[in-house]
Amino acid sequence: MLKNFSEIEEQVRSEKQRTIAVAMAEDSDILIALEKARSKGLAKAILTGEKEKIKSILKQTGADEKNYDIVDSKGEQNSVSEAVSLVRNGAARVLMKGLCSTSVFLKGLLDKESGLRSGKVISHLALFESPNYHKLLMMSDAAINIAPDISEKISILENALFAAHNIGYHNPKVAIISAVEKVNPTGIPSSADAAIIAKMADRGQIKGGIIDGPLAVDNALSLQSCEVKGLKTPVGGEADICIVPNIETGNVFYKLLTILGNAKVAGIIVGAKSPVVLTSRADSEESKYLSIITALKAS
Repeated sequence: MLKNFSEIEEQVRSEKQRTIAVAMAEDSDILIALEKARSKGLAKAILTGEKEKIKSILKQTGADEKNYDIVDSKGEQNSVSEAVSLVRNGAARVLMKGLCSTSVFLKGLLDKESGLRSGKVISHLALFESPNYHKLLMMSDAAINIAPDISEKISILENALFAAHNIGYHNPKVAIISAVEKVNPTGIPSSADAAIIAKMADRGQIKGGIIDGPLAVDNALSLQSCEVKGLKTPVGGEADICIVPNIETGNVFYKLLTILGNAKVAGIIVGAKSPVVLTSRADSEESKYLSIITALKAS
């Protein structure tokens, strides 16, 4: 069990320093976050984008441009292609989205010829440090898969388990989320998907975690809720990972935890050949830094 991001940071500090390739790095928050990681000895970075703009922003943030390799490239597509190529060729271990749009970034990431496809479904994994929960909480998928079918949900779950194991979880507890804890295949199809996935885990078809569902969010995160409802589950009140049924649920989950729940958050993409940092352009410098250290550990 990891209680906070500081524990992830300490683990990264003890490991070999890795290099991050940033696609379109003309963003002050990203450069501040990268400088923080570099100054702590956690990572180096190769920056793609308009070189003079990047140098200007580095100077504004107080960072020394001599500490960074900068690949001069014009426009979103070229910057993304350069960054992906750096990871693909082994010059960097982690890919990070900069100021470019998500659509262009994902197109470069998933390009059949020059991207980082692994043959798996890719998915977004968010990690939260909430003052209202006793440990770190992971959730997937809030950004990539819109309405996953049951096979895609299994892939999303397996991606989350793989990342969790790399982060330090040996047997994470996973809640397959629906609106209810009782199976209602006609009214709430996601409850039936959750039950099938949980039974598959019981029979060893899905390995690497303690998996139960369907569980509503209160069941997953509150033992008291389970007691009131008379629900016996090894995951209740102790979920390390929540797998949500669709992107709408994930999006609301993510924003409520960060805006009303005051949670710190990191966001990465898993399922590609290398870990990928994917944050919103509106995310804070802190969130981008936490996403960097999470991706470094997940690699």
